[in-house]
Amino acid sequence: MQTSERTAELIQHLTAEVRPISSHALVRRLFAGLVVGIAIALLVLLLSVGVRADLRTAVFTGPFWMKWFYAGSLSAIGFAWCVRLARPDAKSTTLPWWMLAPIALLLLLALYELRYAPPEAVHKLWMGHSALICPFNIMGFALPVFVSVALMLRRLAPTRLRLAGFAAGCVAGASGAVVYALCCNESAAPFVLIWYSVGMVLPALVGAALGPRLLRW
Repeated sequence: MQTSERTAELIQHLTAEVRPISSHALVRRLFAGLVVGIAIALLVLLLSVGVRADLRTAVFTGPFWMKWFYAGSLSAIGFAWCVRLARPDAKSTTLPWWMLAPIALLLLLALYELRYAPPEAVHKLWMGHSALICPFNIMGFALPVFVSVALMLRRLAPTRLRLAGFAAGCVAGASGAVVYALCCNESAAPFVLIWYSVGMVLPALVGAALGPRLLRW
């Protein structure tokens, strides 16, 4: 009996200063990592290439918001997926399938543009003037976002490490595309569908490859 009383006292002493954790703490921590990563990417953008010269007028055009909606929606879905995978009891989810929605919408827009474009303009719709550098620029801006989100994930409790790394790479790639859109003046839906998507997939593949090492806790 005396031992039980001492054990109870010890437990009470150890838990006396333990405060309940908010149910939103995990989301806030990951969101903080996302914001910090995007802020760094924006700083890199401003210190390197800068924003496009016609940004003040571009923000009132459809192509600009087409790119932002495409990348931003994928970033939001990827972030929700990261939140799910940050928990140790993460199970299968339909969240990744939601990424098909913005892709399908952009595909329909791209097919429409190709359908009504003159034959001599088709190549430019696909390749623009920056196809060979666009994916790598997006990946460059995605890097600080990936590092920041991965550091936050590591402090949580993911157990499906490769999948969590892939999700973090999805968030980073899409967020990098959001930042890159501020300096990119490509406006064709086929271009965005192909080369922006490649730029977003590359960080996701890197995240899947590095996840088991980076996110182990």
